Amino acid sequence: MYDSSIKITSLFWEGSFKIGGFAFTKNDDIVACTDRGVYLLRKSCLDNPELLFEIPFRRNEMFNDITVDPAGRIFAGTLDRDGDGGVLYRLEKGKAPAVILENIKCSNGMAFSSDNNYFYHTDSLQFSILRYSYDKKTGDIGKSEIFYKGDEARGMPDGMTIDSEDHIWSAFWGSNTVKRFNPAGDIVKEVRFPAKQVSSVMFGGKALKELFVTSSSQGAVDLKRGYNKEGIFLGGYTYTFAADVTGLEERLADF
Repeated sequence: MYDSSIKITSLFWEGSFKIGGFAFTKNDDIVACTDRGVYLLRKSCLDNPELLFEIPFRRNEMFNDITVDPAGRIFAGTLDRDGDGGVLYRLEKGKAPAVILENIKCSNGMAFSSDNNYFYHTDSLQFSILRYSYDKKTGDIGKSEIFYKGDEARGMPDGMTIDSEDHIWSAFWGSNTVKRFNPAGDIVKEVRFPAKQVSSVMFGGKALKELFVTSSSQGAVDLKRGYNKEGIFLGGYTYTFAADVTGLEERLADF
């Protein structure tokens, strides 16, 4: 946990699960999507996670990224490291997990447009971001269109967020950059970082004017130093910079 006002980091929770994503609830509890299912971590008793949903994971499958929709449902996507294809689930209180998408190479960053008409979904290994029609009442997604299609040379779109002007910010793994897209899918800004493997983005800080950018040392010779065998710095740090636009508050999960 990081307090940007005093610049101090502290350990909030530690367990035996691999967490692919989590969301806060209206009661300040946490819904954690892990490699062993979906659990509720109550703030009054963090040491006793409560299983909410069992997920039929394959041997090397786990959650990779999640988001909360405008009605408080959780959209949670998986990555299957054996290459059999990931799944996007919709998780809703009192209902069984619903499969929304299948055969995803690597489910990643997601967001909803401010008018609640569109759902954005990233498939990193396809170098693509798709935009789907979205029904807030049912949580269903419909017709899709290509919002962004790239290639390996330009990096893989990874984690994303959306700002108050309905522009998408996406971290591009392998390219040292975070890109900002307007609603038409045009890149209108690029921000470079020392780390090659930037992995996700989120607004925070005072008035939600700071953009926090995570990076990963995956593949490094020494994970703590973050350099690969060619001497390239892959990552491992979290960066922040002052954006010229405000972000939106993260939605709370209804669980």
